[in-house]
Amino acid sequence: MTRRVLVTGGSSGIGAAICRRFAADGWTVAVAGRSPERTQTVADELGGLAVLGDAADANHDPVAAALDGLGGLDCVILNAGVIADADLPATTATDWQQLLEINVLAVHRHALAAHAALAATHGSLLLTSSDAGVWGESGIAGYSITKRMVLALMRCLAAEWGPDGIRVNALCPGDTAPGMVTTTHGRREPGSTDGWLPPPLGETVHAADIAGAAAFLAGDDAARITGVGLLIDAGMRASSTGWQTAPQVAR
Repeated sequence: MTRRVLVTGGSSGIGAAICRRFAADGWTVAVAGRSPERTQTVADELGGLAVLGDAADANHDPVAAALDGLGGLDCVILNAGVIADADLPATTATDWQQLLEINVLAVHRHALAAHAALAATHGSLLLTSSDAGVWGESGIAGYSITKRMVLALMRCLAAEWGPDGIRVNALCPGDTAPGMVTTTHGRREPGSTDGWLPPPLGETVHAADIAGAAAFLAGDDAARITGVGLLIDAGMRASSTGWQTAPQVAR
């Protein structure tokens, strides 16, 4: 029987790469996104289902739409997210509202909506966190905090839903080319990665690398893995200095 997956934020970047990887592995894919054009394009490419809606809308239920179109779900990947390029003093109330609503509350809401379907198939839930959720990152402080909350949510769900046969894990991408485009102020064009410091492995992580990790965590080889936040960062966080030299502080 063909397995079925829902991917939110699936119309571009990491989400689109995950959709393509799962389709290549034989899954039927429901692609959820807020752009009708981008979402439909990816869904048509993969022979999948387009689920249109904005994660910031509390009335939007991509799980219900995917269940209606696919008849069931074996995996749900809650990948939709937004970033704010600001330290804590510069993070506005509007920034916080969007960060919390999209990165945390929508993830929680959609996870709860998926519980019964995933329990029925002994399926898995994947949440997209970030390496910035593992270690604090002051330049994107609000984003970093909300992605830490995603990791805590993942661990709570893993503990609570394990008896129902549901595995819950998180993806923690490091710097991933071509970079995140959805911000609290709208979409931006992918920026140049020329200024990124090279990680210990020497090559920048790409969206396809995150998709490979998602395919592993959703697959049979990870049948006994739950409650894990998997770093995919080419070694950026392997040590306290791993990929950069800390600036000297004047004393």
